[in-house]
Amino acid sequence: MTKAATILRFEEKGPEDTGLTEWETIDPAGLESGTPVQRGHIYHEDAAHGYLSGVWDCTAQTERMAPYPVDEFMFLLEGSLVMGLPDGTDVEVEQGQAFIIPKGFECQWKQAGYLRKLFMILDATVPEAGDNPALHRITVPDLSGSPGGGVVTDRVDFINAAGSMQAGLRLCADMKIPAMPVRANLLLHVLSGCLTLTSPAGDETFTSGQTAYVLQGGTVDWQTEGETRILWSSYAQV
Repeated sequence: MTKAATILRFEEKGPEDTGLTEWETIDPAGLESGTPVQRGHIYHEDAAHGYLSGVWDCTAQTERMAPYPVDEFMFLLEGSLVMGLPDGTDVEVEQGQAFIIPKGFECQWKQAGYLRKLFMILDATVPEAGDNPALHRITVPDLSGSPGGGVVTDRVDFINAAGSMQAGLRLCADMKIPAMPVRANLLLHVLSGCLTLTSPAGDETFTSGQTAYVLQGGTVDWQTEGETRILWSSYAQV
């Protein structure tokens, strides 16, 4: 018998009963300015492999320029920030945009006000960056587009050095995939359209602005209605 995948729903302000809970104080040694208060909720964690995914918010802060400690995919639900680079240039990220920072990339987090984000983090030993251009920059994916004449178009914008974490955009027309194998943990943020995931527990429908999460292993029925844009990030546990 085929195992069914587990489907979660990420609430953008945390679970209804608890919301986002306050986390430990950010180490002031890593700050250039600010006394930030951070809160969050972890929806899925694999501590043995340095992996976690959830929702986080924080008040204003500016960190010191330093190598980024993890591979991290982020989508800004609220607020904006500027990522400073060693050459003096900046990467600006606004509400409704995604960005990915590779582990070890030198940068400076500059957040002028309140910020809330979806995140997927992997803190693991990684090989040398090599020639992969996504490992030598902050990637800000283009979230526009439509499937055009095709049923589905998948674009990969980021692959980490180990190949275990990826991120990109899926553009779908009306489509249904029964018993789709789930070969990685999937964070799926619906930018437009409608996505329905089905398991023996029932249907879970996600519309524009909502976020699904599917745990690695088993299968799930996948259905989209109309033109649907899905921002995705994945982590494949070996």
